[in-house]
Amino acid sequence: MQRTQIYLTDEQRRRIGQLAKDGKVSQAEVIRRVLDHALGFDDGGDDRVAAIDATAGVLADSPDWPEWLAHVRTGTADERLAALGL
Repeated sequence: MQRTQIYLTDEQRRRIGQLAKDGKVSQAEVIRRVLDHALGFDDGGDDRVAAIDATAGVLADSPDWPEWLAHVRTGTADERLAALGL
């Protein structure tokens, strides 16, 4: 890695600073990521998309969150433990 100096506008510096703060990374890391994206370097995004595609629909028959939560909270704690065999 080589050190490079660049001139940024006030707005560029502000936005980079905000991205760095939000991402909890350095401003230099934000600049490297922006450059990698602009230059077409692989950032592993294809792997992330493939993982999402591979797992999409895996729990299609499972209840959604409100339904699951209502089921879990049915009865008393003792009844729920008994249902689990505990």
